[in-house]
Amino acid sequence: MVVLDPLRELFGFGLVGAWLGYTAYWLEWHRKPFWVYAVLVARIFAAWAFGWLYARYYCFGDTLKVYLTAGRLSYYLWHEPGVALALFFKEFSYNWEKVGWQVFFQDIELFGYDYEWSEPSNYIFYRLAVLPYVAAGGSYYGLQGLMGLIGGLLTYAAYRRWETVISLPRYFWVFLFLWPSVAFWFSGALRDTLVFPLMLYGAAWVASVRHWRDIGGGLALVAVLLLRPESMPLAIGVGLFLRFPSWWAISVGSVVGVLAFMYWVGPWAYRYRAEALAPVLHPELPEASVFYLDFKPTPWGVWKGLGGGIVYGLLGPLPWHIQKLLVAVYALEAWVGAGLMAYWGLWAWWRGGWKRSYVALLLLGVIVVGGVAMAVPYWGTLARQRVYGLCWMALGIAAAVQEGTQRAQNRLGQP
Repeated sequence: MVVLDPLRELFGFGLVGAWLGYTAYWLEWHRKPFWVYAVLVARIFAAWAFGWLYARYYCFGDTLKVYLTAGRLSYYLWHEPGVALALFFKEFSYNWEKVGWQVFFQDIELFGYDYEWSEPSNYIFYRLAVLPYVAAGGSYYGLQGLMGLIGGLLTYAAYRRWETVISLPRYFWVFLFLWPSVAFWFSGALRDTLVFPLMLYGAAWVASVRHWRDIGGGLALVAVLLLRPESMPLAIGVGLFLRFPSWWAISVGSVVGVLAFMYWVGPWAYRYRAEALAPVLHPELPEASVFYLDFKPTPWGVWKGLGGGIVYGLLGPLPWHIQKLLVAVYALEAWVGAGLMAYWGLWAWWRGGWKRSYVALLLLGVIVVGGVAMAVPYWGTLARQRVYGLCWMALGIAAAVQEGTQRAQNRLGQP
């Protein structure tokens, strides 16, 4: 657990309020709709709840590592700029992995957290987190709230970009902005807060870009590549599906995807899961939060794992897996989400709304959800990471619903 300074936290709350006020002024100047303000405020509150969960319930995890790593880096920027430059640009040091981390891990008690002498995960994101850390006055909850605000703004940008690509029902955007997994897990100081909306924006950019000066989506994809590289093929693939919705393009993409899954994704998921469940590396596994899949890392064995992963990814945790309150919350959200998608998917099918590109989006989302469940053995991590597949499923279903609605109106002769 990290001991927080109440005065610093109070100062951080004030800074978040100031940043929100500045954002509101900027949005009002550009005549943005009122609901954007409400969404941003909701994301900030969700980010504070997210930060509390990690700081007071889990008492460990990536969120605390982000905060404390950013704190270390900002400390060196202020007190030892030379060391700070070495920490920020460690890629230019040929012997950094051998001796450089000794600088980072010195004075552990000063920073209040022991990383077990291993490199922080995704150090690129941790270095980027220094900017919101400083803007939040070094406050833990200030950092959480500011990250929620930034994530909300990026999600709004993705929404505006998707409006130029495809016509979707208004209520779909409730999922994008306020679905519990999106609003909660993707609002705190984690790289997913930035990667998820950037991935969506990049996919819409690939599908709609018309001029070489339109470089925003390209920059978004570069950021996704640096922060979570496995998400970039999804963004590019979805964008190409929508830009070239012909059968041959979808067929070629499907064959490439199947081969990649058989020979790379599946075996990688097996190794990742095995490492996460290794007793030597994790001697105190929280059994109530773990689920197991039995499959082999062979080209054909991974399909068995995918089948189980799809079941757990869409419907898990199942009733017999529930042993604590948080797992029950994950289960409730999964069951409600699966029920809603099944209902609207059948509704769109009944009205003939499914096009080939929408079916491709749905199937891609199902496979991504299953692949995520194959790799991550913890219910909490699955609840967050499966959104990377659920978003494509929801996009495909929402587009099919909109198409079915339009066809029904045309049959009735309505405008």
